[in-house]
Amino acid sequence: MLIGLLGFFTVMTFLAVVVGIVRGEPGATPSLVLLGLVVALALAVRARSRT
Repeated sequence: MLIGLLGFFTVMTFLAVVVGIVRGEPGATPSLVLLGLVVALALAVRARSRT
């Protein structure tokens, strides 16, 4: 369930970052949030594969 939730928010954040870049409004905050979500998702997947 955690992986699904993190995956959903990662995809939504990724789309928001891409739209911001296309519109010419790149921001550090959305990019850092995306980085954090990707790291959290990777850690969750890694923990799941270990069990």
